[in-house]
Amino acid sequence: MSYRDALLAAIAANLYEDTPRLALADWLDERGEHARAEFIRVQVELEPIRDQYELPRAAELHARERDFGSRGLHQHDEARAWLGAMPPEWDDWRKAIKLEFRRGFPDTLALPARTFLELGAELRHLHPTIRRVVLFRVNGYGERIASCPALEGLAELELACWYHPQDAEAIAQSAHLKQLQVLVFWLGTVWYGQPDVRTCRIFGASKAWPNLRELTLLNPYAEKERTRKKLVTTLNKAAGREIAVYRVGYPALFPFAPDFWYAFPGFLPNGRMALGIEDHRTNPPGLCVITFDKRGKQTKEVIRVPAPDELLAVPTDAWFQHKDRLQQQLVDVLGFTPGFIRIRDCRFPNDEHQYNSPSPEMIGELGQLDTDDEASWDQFPEGFGGRAWRDVHTGEWVFGWDRYGDKSGRIHST
Repeated sequence: MSYRDALLAAIAANLYEDTPRLALADWLDERGEHARAEFIRVQVELEPIRDQYELPRAAELHARERDFGSRGLHQHDEARAWLGAMPPEWDDWRKAIKLEFRRGFPDTLALPARTFLELGAELRHLHPTIRRVVLFRVNGYGERIASCPALEGLAELELACWYHPQDAEAIAQSAHLKQLQVLVFWLGTVWYGQPDVRTCRIFGASKAWPNLRELTLLNPYAEKERTRKKLVTTLNKAAGREIAVYRVGYPALFPFAPDFWYAFPGFLPNGRMALGIEDHRTNPPGLCVITFDKRGKQTKEVIRVPAPDELLAVPTDAWFQHKDRLQQQLVDVLGFTPGFIRIRDCRFPNDEHQYNSPSPEMIGELGQLDTDDEASWDQFPEGFGGRAWRDVHTGEWVFGWDRYGDKSGRIHST
């Protein structure tokens, strides 16, 4: 075994430790593989603050990570080369495979159940650093997944979809999950009466994973929270120990970065969070500022700020070209401090559009079980859960009626 292989083996054997990863980065540096070494160090440092975009260092590391194309490997030749030889057509859209690097190495493998049965063993063999497997379209595949040797030695499993309790029963009896440490399953199946309660009891009572330290109940879009939080008690009772964790997948607080181009986030002198926006409906046009309490909930306070005199001669549809001047006006008049804020759903006065999470119409078939016909596989192979997982994983949220933001607090797409 080469020294490189020995270090990779050490990483695979200690998935939650950074020391062997950094040791490999040092070794790569000594051999001139500086980009690969830097990428490992960037992601190792970023991991504990990955979602803390308000920290300047986190923003710097995210920007450097994007330079490497860590999430879009097919678009970045250098990062793609780090994957080495992969199965033919592994990145074909019909396979619906998503492979994400974390802490410098392939870490999260997300794919439909059928693709996992086909390629899971090969992908895990090629990349033993894979920590979590995320499965879509489990409905009807429970027995086949449970008997699949590709699960052997897996540390974390997420069932990002909805399925019949019989599938849960099969997985809860798998002989290949003895090393599992974390299991995540999604709440909210809309068929078969009360499957959430039944699934909690099935997974809680399972003896298939003696090393399990966390069983996460994920509420993808924070619906029916009061009822679903009580399922923690149901699961713990079935398990006979405190193991259940309730989490919300979609953010309850939506981020706005200081350089958000469509609005002005920041703080008033008293520390209260505030969000300003151009208001073209007043005469003369100006700026409107709404405020929030410490929990991010909008208050009744609305502050009107006059526009700078020099901008009154500029057509309002061209004000976006003078964003810095408008922000400075808030600083001068209110003592406003631009900054990163996280707030809940909000609405500006006289604004027909709200800034919020996806509407029920956008969510569509959330909670539905996937069918196993070829037409559905050809149309969206990742299934209903896969589409929802993409929303939850990337943290996209609705801004107005035609824009989307992301976890970094910036416009993602239009």
